[in-house]
Amino acid sequence: MKVHRHEEIMKVLAETGTLSVEEAVARFGASVATVRRDFGEMADANLVRRVRGGVQVLHNDQTMPIAIREVRQRNAKLAIAREAVTMLAPGNVVFVDGGTTTLQMGNCLPAIPLRLITNSLRLAAAIESHSSSRAMHELFLTGGFLFPGTGLLVGPSAQASIAQYHAQWTLLSVSGINLSGLYNDNEHVVESERLMIAHADRVIVLADHTKIGKHSMCHIAGLNEIDVIVTNRHPDTAEALEAFENAGVEVLFAAE
Repeated sequence: MKVHRHEEIMKVLAETGTLSVEEAVARFGASVATVRRDFGEMADANLVRRVRGGVQVLHNDQTMPIAIREVRQRNAKLAIAREAVTMLAPGNVVFVDGGTTTLQMGNCLPAIPLRLITNSLRLAAAIESHSSSRAMHELFLTGGFLFPGTGLLVGPSAQASIAQYHAQWTLLSVSGINLSGLYNDNEHVVESERLMIAHADRVIVLADHTKIGKHSMCHIAGLNEIDVIVTNRHPDTAEALEAFENAGVEVLFAAE
């Protein structure tokens, strides 16, 4: 029960950034003493930071565990994935990276034959869990070193595997996208993503509004190397998205 409550607290923090004792009591039906004890234990485990009256996220996007990042903007990510896969055609070969937005493709692949190449064990498992996907889609996993805590296959073996294929599409998640191009905060997958771009006819970037206009540690590619951005509508990103369109990138909006 306590472990489950800690997980739920982390999910709330992934969405809101902060959580007060009073809010946690109302959400989880626990006593004030229990919530305070939970917060203390989680702070001692370096999962959260104690603040006056509650807790806040300890990790930023660069260090937040993937299980927590998966629940951030989950509805937007699913809607974006649904919109992105509408561009695929029967028989397409498709590179898909291992981001938390492309991971949602496992829940919404179209009922058409596709050949999917990915470096993500999590995406492969999500696709395999859908019986209709098993019958309709061929799934290829790259080799490589399993990077701890991410479910991603990385390194020279993964890169060599990607380089032997050619695809009609590459679908990428990113940590940030601005007029300088695409960014990822995990340096171990950047070279694989560059190869996916180089070995595909067209590139779709899946990015919710929190990634628009942002950058992170590693530059992947310039805007001239991508074709489509699929995102969700948000007033804070209108100016940046207009700049992307002026740079020749098609922008599509997902209906949430």
